[in-house]
Amino acid sequence: MTASGVLQRYFRKLLLLFAISQLSISLEIIVAYTDSNYSNSGKWNETSILEVTQSLNSSIDWHRCEISVIAECIDNFPGSLILLDLSSNLDTQNKISQLCSSSFIIHLVLESSLKFSDDWTFSLASSKTDQINAFLAALGYLDWTQGIAFYNQENYDFKGNVENFSSKFKFLAVEEKSSIEELVNKVVFREGATVYCVFSHTSESLEIQKHLKQAKLLSVGNGIILNQESGHQCHTDGALIITDYGQEFVGSPEEYFKNSIINVISYILSHISKETTEDLLTVLKNDPGKNKFSLVNIQNGKRIIVGEIINNNVFILNNLTFPEKSSTIPKSTKKILNLSINAGPTNPNALPATSGVIGARGAWISRDEINEGRSILSNFQLAFFNYDCGATVYNAKFAYSCFLKDIDKFGLGHISSYGSSIAVGALQTFKSLNVSFPVVGCTNSDASLNVTQTYPMYTRVGFSTAYASSLLSVLIKVMGWKKIAILYQNDLWAISRSWYLNPAIASQGLEIMNPESTWYIPANLDRTTIKNYTNVFQKIIDSQARLLIVTVQSPMCNFVLEILYDLGMRKGDMLIFATYLDMLTIIGTNDTFLYKRLEVGVPMFRMIQQNWVGEIGGKAKAKVMEIYKEPTNAFTCPYYDGVYLLAHALDYMINRGQDYTDVKKLEAVIRNQQFQGCTGRVTIEKGTNDRIVDGWDIEVSEVDLSSKITTKFIGKLKPFSSQILSITNPIVYPDGTTNKPSDLRNENSKCPFPDKEIKTFDKGRGLLFGICFAVAAISLGITVIIWKKWWNISIEELKQKEEISIEDTIVAASIIIEFFQYTAMGPDFDIMSSAIAKISDALSLSLWDILNFDKGTFWIIVDIVFGGVGVWALLCAVVLLRLDEKWRVFSVFRFLSWLADYLMPILGNLCFIPFISICLDIFLCDQSIGDNFTDSFLARDCYYFCWKNEHLGYAIGSFLALLLYVPLAIFCRPLWQELQHMLHVKTTPLYLMVKSVLQITLIVMNKTIKRSQSIVHGVLFVIVMIIYIIFTFKFKPYNYPRFSWWEELSLIGVVWLALLSTIAIGIKDNFVPLLVVLIGGWLIIVAIGLYVQKKKYPSLLFRKRGKDTSTLFKFAFTFGKGAFSKKIMPTEIKSAD
Repeated sequence: MTASGVLQRYFRKLLLLFAISQLSISLEIIVAYTDSNYSNSGKWNETSILEVTQSLNSSIDWHRCEISVIAECIDNFPGSLILLDLSSNLDTQNKISQLCSSSFIIHLVLESSLKFSDDWTFSLASSKTDQINAFLAALGYLDWTQGIAFYNQENYDFKGNVENFSSKFKFLAVEEKSSIEELVNKVVFREGATVYCVFSHTSESLEIQKHLKQAKLLSVGNGIILNQESGHQCHTDGALIITDYGQEFVGSPEEYFKNSIINVISYILSHISKETTEDLLTVLKNDPGKNKFSLVNIQNGKRIIVGEIINNNVFILNNLTFPEKSSTIPKSTKKILNLSINAGPTNPNALPATSGVIGARGAWISRDEINEGRSILSNFQLAFFNYDCGATVYNAKFAYSCFLKDIDKFGLGHISSYGSSIAVGALQTFKSLNVSFPVVGCTNSDASLNVTQTYPMYTRVGFSTAYASSLLSVLIKVMGWKKIAILYQNDLWAISRSWYLNPAIASQGLEIMNPESTWYIPANLDRTTIKNYTNVFQKIIDSQARLLIVTVQSPMCNFVLEILYDLGMRKGDMLIFATYLDMLTIIGTNDTFLYKRLEVGVPMFRMIQQNWVGEIGGKAKAKVMEIYKEPTNAFTCPYYDGVYLLAHALDYMINRGQDYTDVKKLEAVIRNQQFQGCTGRVTIEKGTNDRIVDGWDIEVSEVDLSSKITTKFIGKLKPFSSQILSITNPIVYPDGTTNKPSDLRNENSKCPFPDKEIKTFDKGRGLLFGICFAVAAISLGITVIIWKKWWNISIEELKQKEEISIEDTIVAASIIIEFFQYTAMGPDFDIMSSAIAKISDALSLSLWDILNFDKGTFWIIVDIVFGGVGVWALLCAVVLLRLDEKWRVFSVFRFLSWLADYLMPILGNLCFIPFISICLDIFLCDQSIGDNFTDSFLARDCYYFCWKNEHLGYAIGSFLALLLYVPLAIFCRPLWQELQHMLHVKTTPLYLMVKSVLQITLIVMNKTIKRSQSIVHGVLFVIVMIIYIIFTFKFKPYNYPRFSWWEELSLIGVVWLALLSTIAIGIKDNFVPLLVVLIGGWLIIVAIGLYVQKKKYPSLLFRKRGKDTSTLFKFAFTFGKGAFSKKIMPTEIKSAD
């Protein structure tokens, strides 16, 4: 530096000291700028410096100087005391600072983060470090430790320091106004923050505030705080702004810097006086405005200074307000989503109702799970306001005043009360209060709540008891029962259930046994007045139905059981199915009549929505047990899912930036939710208010050791599953076993006495065995005599082709028919299809397996058989006595002779098994209700007691029929074919004799051994049939080898079926593989038969082409005259088989 320069600087220091000692001087200020910032700050200076001068009311000389020549400017203006540095580059500021320090010029910078080491540089505005510290001090005072922080790159220092203050803040960079809307709606909306910090440009800050307001994110419980620059032009009510002291009302950055210059220079001028001897530099260093900030609050659109921040300490001077004029400092926790629930224990009549309180524990558990960070609403908190406006009883006046008192507490959605009546009433009350919000029912079972048009803001995660009642019919059907009785109380509650239950009963094919006039009794009967309807209950008992579906509420349901007891019902006589779910526990009320209800009402069945399903349900149940230390009730799970239904809907809307405060949109989203809950898959059925329940728990009542009623889970019913019913805990029935009782108290088809009185009558069984074996022995003796005396003859084998006749067709048909008859005499074929079984039963007259015989119907069949035997005897007499030839003049005998040609093979051969079987059924008297023969009853019709009255007459008639029919049938079987000139296929007499013995043996085994020892019967049947097959192979049945071959194969098919049926009886389960083996075996038999037939047995029967049908008609209308008179031409010959 030159000597002149040193002198100048010395002179400037003296001038400064002189200025300090004077009253007033003309203040010279150098304004340093750069070419790059002149266009902005330079033009601003042109208009604002004059304002600064005028506002200070002092003589100030301003010297503009470009920074590149700042040293020359300092030399050119030696009288200048202040250099106003408009540069923003820190290096430039540092260089200028060094020049000012060496030239004794006060260096004022607009803003700087530098900590200058000399005593001559001062910042017009507070430093960014001080601003950040003041901001953090405010956050600390408000206890705002988490939220959303918006920042731009110029305020990155703010971000870093706030992040150090609390890592729980989420930082969002904002650079373009166009992206802010998307940022708020897609990111901020689902974060669930309650507090927002903003440090950005003014324009960006205004855009942020606008979109937060539009998204309704600045409401009660929210807070927003801005730094100086972000707070310019802020008019958001409730917002807090940290400003420099004295800068509380500025509206732009320009105004902020102008005020900064005014504040500093006015402070300098105020200290340049003759009284002031202190060093001006010291004064500037001790500026009381340094590190002092104001806390500004927007209230009603105005800026109010509510506090000061001095040296990072916060002092509140006025009341703070927050968005929507809230005076409570918002918590910087997760955003609270307010819901409500009506789970109080009080009823209008002051009677406690604990079920809803216990059930609502599920709501508290799910609320806590969600708030503790489950997969939904992770950034939000659920809070409930718990109403106590009626638990199970609705009173309009009480409910209205109760809800009105806290009408602003309903929140975004409401969980309805426990009871159905209060739920319906509450919805009506909400309408009268003119409030609307989604209502979720958890245990409201009223059927009317299903209607969307009536209750558009209501959905139900619980179930309609009316629908559950209808599923009782499904349960009864799949458990194998068919006959039931029903009882309703005659009011809307029960009738609404009948609208579902009665059609379901019909669709399931169940039969209601009690007359329709006994389906309904008046509601609200007491223990005395219900006795006026004793006749109704007596008719229910007389219907013999063991299963009774009861739709009666408390306390009348108790009286129903008591009157059934009084009328003679005891344990096991009736199984009660309750549609009123609480009936299972209410019947356990401890009073003097408890013993009656326990005798008749246990076990009692009910069906409720499944609970504690899967992993979610298991964890929820464990949590409930852990917290409350006692068993849960059936409604805890639905409450749990009810809260989750609302939570899932809110989560869906929040994640998509939708307005979840729009109640109609929220309700629509609720109806489209699907999730796995405590009760299984939760899905609302389209067009209704009901959820689709995919599984039901089946429970029965039990009596524990202390004679208290408890409920036991036994299994699940899943109507939409391939396996509808699954029983996991066997049902113990009143007899102490798990054997399912019949649906009628008398399982023998409506017998006039209780089935528990039926017992095996050994004397009757012995008599049955004696009669059957006597018939078999006599038949064997008669057969041997007839064969030796008359039919020990041979037949000529068919060797040439013959035209097939009707008689040949009858013989062929007999092979097929006898196949089915043999199968009917064999072991029960559970592995066969019902169609094959019914054909076999019909062809052997085992009609009791396919038709319902009771109250005399069986005797009609017996009469038909007796008539058939009479016709058979008459035809035998005509043939054996040659009456058609002796009395030829009488056309009736010629007709009988013609009729014998076609009926004798049917009545004597094909009806051999059915006629004898029916006649022996008359002696099936091996069950009794006493010890005498006259106490036994007929197995085919239990209304007829044996060995007296009508039965005794039928027994004698049956004996005579057998005595007449059996010998004639055995004798005439070979006789018939000898009389048929058109018959070409004949059976060997020996085979017919042996077949008669076989068939009688099979009948006797069927009536005796099969009734008590089914497996033994099956084994014996197979052995006898194998012996018969060996005989058939040795002694060919027919003179036509092809027929003999198929007779042998049909018998093998019978044995194959009998063998597999016997195995099925032994395993009693999984018949499908056996059915496959059965059909496969039959197909192999048929395939072998066709193959061998083609190779070994040529066809010897033919028929005329296209003549068969017309010939049959001609035969039918001419009694056979000339049916085969036309000569057959060689060209018309066609194989018959």
